[in-house]
Amino acid sequence: MPSIPRRPLLPLAGGLCALLATACATAPMKQPVDWSTFRQEGEASWYGPDFHGKTTANGERYNMLRLTAAHQQLPFNTLVKVTNLYNGRAATVRINDRGPFLKGRILDLSYAAAKALGANGPGVIRVQIEVVGKALPRKAALVKARPS
Repeated sequence: MPSIPRRPLLPLAGGLCALLATACATAPMKQPVDWSTFRQEGEASWYGPDFHGKTTANGERYNMLRLTAAHQQLPFNTLVKVTNLYNGRAATVRINDRGPFLKGRILDLSYAAAKALGANGPGVIRVQIEVVGKALPRKAALVKARPS
């Protein structure tokens, strides 16, 4: 039986491995291209003193006294109107972190945002969120505010 030349099989094996790796990779999560129409309803909780001063997912330090929030998907610096469905109070917050990671929760509010919504007592409230705009990144806003 004639021997099979091995050199021509190497490129074929490499291509096959690349094809398999591509086929096995997880598909990226589909996200809306236009977030301006995004609305969501669910539970929101808040986080405060234990995280104050720690780094958020976007790289800035968490300040529990600012109107900020964590969301799993919305782009950083998205402005979101949050309405407490129990009492009708609303506040606009800036997304600067990722979370929450508990089933059923859609938003983690800073202490200041929770207080503005009347949620700092109960801890978990039912909310509706809707995108209302985009803010400058916090660091960029500080740089632009300096006189030249």
